[in-house]
Amino acid sequence: MSTAEDLIKCEEVEELLEERVFVYNVLKQTFIEEPSKHFLKILLENEVLQSFPLIDESSTLLEGVTEATRQLKKIDILDTREFDKLHWDYTKMFIGPYKIPAPPWESAYLTEERLLFQDRTLEVRRIYLRYNFIPKYYLHEADDHIGLELDFMYQLSKMVADKFKTREIPKIITLLNDQKYFLEEHLLKWVPMLTADIIKNADTEFYSGMAKILNSYLKLDHQVVVELLDKVNN
Repeated sequence: MSTAEDLIKCEEVEELLEERVFVYNVLKQTFIEEPSKHFLKILLENEVLQSFPLIDESSTLLEGVTEATRQLKKIDILDTREFDKLHWDYTKMFIGPYKIPAPPWESAYLTEERLLFQDRTLEVRRIYLRYNFIPKYYLHEADDHIGLELDFMYQLSKMVADKFKTREIPKIITLLNDQKYFLEEHLLKWVPMLTADIIKNADTEFYSGMAKILNSYLKLDHQVVVELLDKVNN
């Protein structure tokens, strides 16, 4: 393979790694807390969702982008009615004050007791601590909250992209293997159930759309990670 071909290949992989950082950043901001007007404005004005990679690979991902974008276009930042509707949708589904229809914690789906701060939560915490990752709201929010798990994937994706720039292959392999494990043993085990609950209970197309994006993207990203590991190992 010529030097030019090597360079093209590296640029393609580097772009893919940056795209992963971009997507996990959007997803974690979407699910980690109630929406802010600033975040929604960025999504709409910069056409962020339409820029998602792998849209052509999944009809469900495209459907989610279409739904969420349609809702965003209804929001006038100067008119609080649509924004308040979106804000309440998040609160109702993920916080309360009533019975939470889409509990945002892994433990709520993968333990019989559906209790927080139990074995599943502590296992996730141990994985975080390998990377000295201290979640936002540490000790005030269970570590296995969907927003925190997505934030962890975002942080590791940034590390992979940075290590690729300096061609630290052993470190890249370790990071990708840890992301693969976290997807297989955590996110992909419970997010399909969470997103099904969101789609069923959401009053806005934004959250039903973002749930479809989340579920579809995690499956696609798992394939990407497996393919990247095949490349760096050969």
